[in-house]
Amino acid sequence: MNIEELKERAWSYVEIQARTKVTSVEFVESFRLLGRDDAALIVKTTDPTFPECWVIGGDTPINLYDKSKFNTADEAFSFHTGIMMRMMDKNYVESDEAPEKIGYDAFISHASEDKDDLVRPLAGILKEYGFRVWYDEFELEIGDSLRESIDKGLVNSEYGIVILSPKFLDKNWTKYELNSLVAKEIEGKKVILPIWHNVSKQDILNYSPMLADKLALSTENMPIDEIAKKLCKALAK
Repeated sequence: MNIEELKERAWSYVEIQARTKVTSVEFVESFRLLGRDDAALIVKTTDPTFPECWVIGGDTPINLYDKSKFNTADEAFSFHTGIMMRMMDKNYVESDEAPEKIGYDAFISHASEDKDDLVRPLAGILKEYGFRVWYDEFELEIGDSLRESIDKGLVNSEYGIVILSPKFLDKNWTKYELNSLVAKEIEGKKVILPIWHNVSKQDILNYSPMLADKLALSTENMPIDEIAKKLCKALAK
């Protein structure tokens, strides 16, 4: 992805689409999601009613978003990704089976360090209750493409169970998964089912105010089997 070329495209795009004069284009952050590289740019204009906007794009078609409605690059990118994923979902092909046959009730997004004490037993209980859960140890076999399998799980899962732990908050890979799940919530449907594991509300606020605002289950005051039962109620809706 050529950032300078993208900045030139963004400059022209905003002037044409917003019918205003652009004064500067600044690169903010790059993202990689579903095998595609995109960038977030801030474009400043001379229009007092539309002084700044985000332009998101690269491998995906570029689009502009009002900066007054999206405070961070992550928020604008998540919204942009939601649009792209809805477009992809209509033509998504990873299997000869229909999506309803390969679909999952939930995708478990987690850090590998949390497998032994929480994720593996939780996934096992949900499986025993009859729910189809995308969990890497259930779904991946030798020779499988990790990225392709995760992408398929993300697109074809009804919910995302997100294990928010100190290790989760430190990793880039989990951010990739979380952005995908946030994008699926754009249309207003609840998708993310958060579980707090050895983290405080302040930790989550620092990481994502949007996640901190969601009602979450916590391993601090609830055993795994009780967490699994509450998740089952949510997944069965």
